[in-house]
Amino acid sequence: MPEKYKRQRGRLIDAYVDGNKYVSKKKAVVYGEEDFVTAMAGFLAEIGIIPVLCASGGRSGFLKQALNQILPQNIQGQVHVHHGMDFTQMEEAARKLSPDFAIGNSKGYTLSRNLKIPLVRAGFPIHDRVGGARILHIGYRGTQQLFDTIVNTLLQNRQDTSAVGYAYM
Repeated sequence: MPEKYKRQRGRLIDAYVDGNKYVSKKKAVVYGEEDFVTAMAGFLAEIGIIPVLCASGGRSGFLKQALNQILPQNIQGQVHVHHGMDFTQMEEAARKLSPDFAIGNSKGYTLSRNLKIPLVRAGFPIHDRVGGARILHIGYRGTQQLFDTIVNTLLQNRQDTSAVGYAYM
């Protein structure tokens, strides 16, 4: 492995260690195309977040099987998997699961607003932010950027909803 990738991987692992206290056992709604949901749920589980709702409008019939292969066995009982689901159904299901945030494309904005949870924009389309098409999620640098975005989104929400509005976490 080239040295530059070793350094990037080292920085990413260091960030995982530093940020674990903010993401551990948080609950997420993951939605989008089935391949996106599978990959993102796997990533979230890897960093300690439980993807409590994995939803897609897709109807391949393989989503649950793919998630069972990628998610750790100890959290599978907490993960609700739905295919062929629209955003109204997703919101109803998510409301019962008390997620800490949602992750997916811009189309989930209404869901996150109605549930009063932050939305981490990832996948396609991201049409309500400038530069959405250039968000990097590939490789160590992309993973680092995604991890930082998730942690910072959770911190921002914690600050915004705090009764004292503290500045230091």
